[in-house]
Amino acid sequence: MSTTFNPPRLLILAAPAGIYPTITLAPELGWDWSAGIGALLFALVLFGPALIRAAAKAAAVRRATKRAEAAAKKEKAEGKK
Repeated sequence: MSTTFNPPRLLILAAPAGIYPTITLAPELGWDWSAGIGALLFALVLFGPALIRAAAKAAAVRRATKRAEAAAKKEKAEGKK
């Protein structure tokens, strides 16, 4: 009974994106700043796409809600006439 393993693709991209600036910036900025920059890039690569998708969904829901409210308001105004 073998199962297939699908590695987390974003983690594979995010790890080098976080490690490379940490190593290359360490002589210039010191380990604390370079590690902070590396961690920030790691988080952006790892969680950025999910945050963008969530923001797009939230914008779509907000847009649909506004359209529904406008349609209800218009229907209510036409009903008074």
